[in-house]
Order: sequence, then C-alpha cells, then structure tokens
Amino acid sequence: MSTAESPAPLKRTSTIVTIVATVLGTVIAYLSLAAAVKWPPFQGDDTRVAVFRGDDPNDRRCQGTSCAFIGVELSGFEAGSTVRCTFDSAGAGPGSFGPYVATVDEDGRHRGQSTNFYGTPAGWVSATCSTDAVTATGARNPWGDDGQ
Repeated sequence: MSTAESPAPLKRTSTIVTIVATVLGTVIAYLSLAAAVKWPPFQGDDTRVAVFRGDDPNDRRCQGTSCAFIGVELSGFEAGSTVRCTFDSAGAGPGSFGPYVATVDEDGRHRGQSTNFYGTPAGWVSATCSTDAVTATGARNPWGDDGQ
C-alpha cells in the first residue's frame, strides 16, 4: 500500500515548487524590465544636478568677477524628458529667479546656463530640477570667485 500512496505527496510538492518558481520568475522578470526602462524607483540613485558658474552676464546690476549666469548640468534623467529647474540662493532667495526648462538628450543628460545670474562669492546657489517622475537638487557652495 505504501507504493500506492507515495505519488500523491510528491505530486503536491511538485505542484507547489512549480507555482513558487513561476511566481519568482515573473517577479524577477518584472523588476528587470522596470530597471531596464529606468522606472522611477530605479532612476533616483543616478539622477544628478550640478550647479556651475556660466558666462559673465555683463549686467550693471551684478558686477565683479564672481558675477555669472547660473548653469546646470543634468544626468540620469529619462531620455528626451523635459526638466524644469528652480533656483535658490543665499541672500536672494527662491523668488528672485526665473525657472529654467531643458530637454535632456538620449543619454539623459543636459548642460546649459539659465538667464539667471548671481554674484556673491561667499554665497551659494542651488537648483532643484524635476520631471513628473523624479526630482533632484544640486548646489554650488561657495559660489566662488574662480571663474568656473
């Protein structure tokens, strides 16, 4: 009789193993696809904003060697996405600057300077750049007087 009863427990164990393997395989495939298309939870670690000093604006309201346009270098954003950046700084505050809108390239990168400028060497400037899916912030502190 024991030989007749043996197939049933093995059949149940085999079915359970098959179901678990199928579910696990599906989850791994889904997460791999999500990472490949840079679904936002997989995008955040690589998304970066760097603030740099751009060209001299040649504006009488901002004179001296530390006066420069505010530039941003973006990386890790979704290819072809439109990114909106807002600025803040020591002294001037967030309401003093207009937004900067950029389209990133097929590698998720962009480098450009806004029409906003700043000129306090010991101060700082930050940029917060976002799409519908992700937000990142970068800063230059101190703003400096080194021409960069």
